[in-house]
Amino acid sequence: MIRRRTSTTRGALIFLGQALLVALFVLEFGRNLIGVIQVNTRLAQLRDETAALQARADALTAERVLLDDAAFLELVARGYSLGSAVERPFVLAADAAPLPEDAPGSGARRFSPDASTRSPLDAWLDLLLGS
Repeated sequence: MIRRRTSTTRGALIFLGQALLVALFVLEFGRNLIGVIQVNTRLAQLRDETAALQARADALTAERVLLDDAAFLELVARGYSLGSAVERPFVLAADAAPLPEDAPGSGARRFSPDASTRSPLDAWLDLLLGS
C-alpha cells in the first residue's frame, strides 16, 4: 500500500501560513513603530516652534509695554518737536562747526587733569614750607 504523505504537505502549508502571518505582524509592527517615531519627531519640532513663537510673543508684549510707556512717548514726541510747553526746542544747523576741545561740557574738559590742579602733597608742602 502506497501511503501518501498529505500530512506533511498539510503541515508545510500550515507552517507557511503561520510564517506569513508572523511576517505580516512584524511588518505592521515595524510600520507602526516608524509612524510613532515620525510623530515624536514632529512633536519635538512643534514644541521648538511653539517655544520660539512664545519667546517672540513675549518680546512683542514687552515692546508694546515700552511703546505704551508715557516716558517713551514723550521722548518720541520731542523728536518731532512736540515736547512740553516749558521746553525750548532747538536744532543744530547741518553746517555747524564742531565745538573746540575745551568747550564747556566737553569730555576733554571734564576728564583730563587740569594743569593748574596741584596734588594734595604739593599743597601741604607749600603750606608748611612756604614756597
